[in-house]
Order: sequence, then structure tokens, then C-alpha cells
Amino acid sequence: MRCLISRYAALSLLVFTLPFPGCGGESSPPPPAKTPVAAPQAKPEQKQVASATPTQEPVLSAKFMDENYTYDPEGRPDPFKSILLTGTTKNQQFLPPLQQREVGEMKVIAIVWGGLGQSAMLQTPDGKGYTVRVGTRVGPNNGVVKKITPRTVIVNERITDVFGETKTREVVLELHTSGERVE
Repeated sequence: MRCLISRYAALSLLVFTLPFPGCGGESSPPPPAKTPVAAPQAKPEQKQVASATPTQEPVLSAKFMDENYTYDPEGRPDPFKSILLTGTTKNQQFLPPLQQREVGEMKVIAIVWGGLGQSAMLQTPDGKGYTVRVGTRVGPNNGVVKKITPRTVIVNERITDVFGETKTREVVLELHTSGERVE
């Protein structure tokens, strides 16, 4: 048995050490000698126009290749400032219907008192009615229903005056009188 293993070991050693034809037994031809190529002649500056062929790369304008070029961000928004926290632009389409209209445009058409507390129904100018309770947001200025009385709905909203100061304004919406027609 010992002799059999050594025969296989000797045979495999012989097979793997013999050179295979075409695998380095012959030397490969030397690489061709490099001939020096003359550098292209410097021509006066010419503006190259980028063509529509896909093989030619477009030429950058000299404005971007100039070492003294500086970026002027004046009149452009800061790309690192969050657009969610600015609060300067409100997208009306994503607000609930009660927050899309001014508080003064709404009418109180009903006030209900019951075991679950008081609630009121406000009507928007388009004729739709919405039920509100204390704490409901109303109007685009983050108004909140603070109190509902038997004849009124009181809404507090924050407004910014011309000097940039934030103030709280109280808007009192009264229940319609008996002579007023509700649509």
C-alpha cells in the first residue's frame, strides 16, 4: 500500500512539473520597440464647438477652467438649509379644509351642548359644514378653537405683524341671528 501511494505521488509530481506545450516552454517574442512620437504643435487658442457625435467629448467653457473662478450664491437658496423648517411657503393643498380658509370667512351655523361636551358646526364659503370642538385647528394661521359658548365660537390664532413680531389674535365667531338666512 505504501508503494502505491508513493507511485501516485511521483506520477502526479511528474505530470505537474512537465511543461505543457504553448504554456511558457518557448519564449514569447519581445514587445515592439516604442518610437518617440512628436508632440503636437501648440496652436493659438481656438474655441472648439462640441459636436453631436458621441465619440467626441464636449469642451468645457473657459469660465469653469479658470483658476480664479468663484461661485456667487447671491439670489439662490441655501442647499444645506431645510425647506421644511422655513415656514415661509405653505402648500394649501395638503392642509385640511378647515385650515385652507381664513377664520373670518367662516360662519357658525350650529352649537350643540350635550353629555360629551360642546361642539359647533362651521360653514366655509363653499357651503360645506365641519364640526369643531375645543382644540380643533382652524384657519391658515394655526388658529385653535379655545372656547365654545352658547352663542359664540372663540378662536385664537397667531399672526405676524409688519414688524415681524408674532402676536395672538382672538377671533369671535357668532351664531347667526334669527333673521339671517343660512344657505
